[in-house]
Amino acid sequence: MSLLKPIELAINIALSQDLETKAKLTQFEQRCITIVISDFDKIINASVLQQQIHLSTHSEHPADLTISGKALTLAKLGSDPESLFSSEIDIHGDVQFAKQLRDLLEGFDFDWEAQLAKVTGDTLSYPIAHGIRQATRWVKETHNSLQETTAEYLKEEVRILPDKSQINDYMADIDTLRADSDRIEARIKRLHS
Repeated sequence: MSLLKPIELAINIALSQDLETKAKLTQFEQRCITIVISDFDKIINASVLQQQIHLSTHSEHPADLTISGKALTLAKLGSDPESLFSSEIDIHGDVQFAKQLRDLLEGFDFDWEAQLAKVTGDTLSYPIAHGIRQATRWVKETHNSLQETTAEYLKEEVRILPDKSQINDYMADIDTLRADSDRIEARIKRLHS
């Protein structure tokens, strides 16, 4: 059994708990999204058929939208749909479709604690959910701290990355070069005429 089948099942069960979001899936009927997980070199195709999400590693239809990014960045889309349009994610294809997808994700309201309570009972569901939230917060804070520390080390200690003033100077030089190039092109056109 493919690893995608349990994920597909979990997504569809979650959707069945949020009838409003499930109803909105009709606008995505027979549309295909290709998700490229760049750090694992994996491609997943997600399509909608009869208000159900279907996942596969291949697709018979061309993708209406291709979303590329690292696994953690793509995983954040569930909690932060606005990050779909961040610099960490590449989007190719129907931009209007991407906006509709973002709106769908923003409106998705899955009460995973209630689902957990059905399996573990009310007594255990709160401590488990609390522990998961704390672990998620710790991972996020550690990830952010590691990014900041690494960037600072590469800028200040090793001097591999430029600092903000160097980037600004470089961009100003590019703007000047572009303006000079435009003026030269305009002069050449005047000389030809």
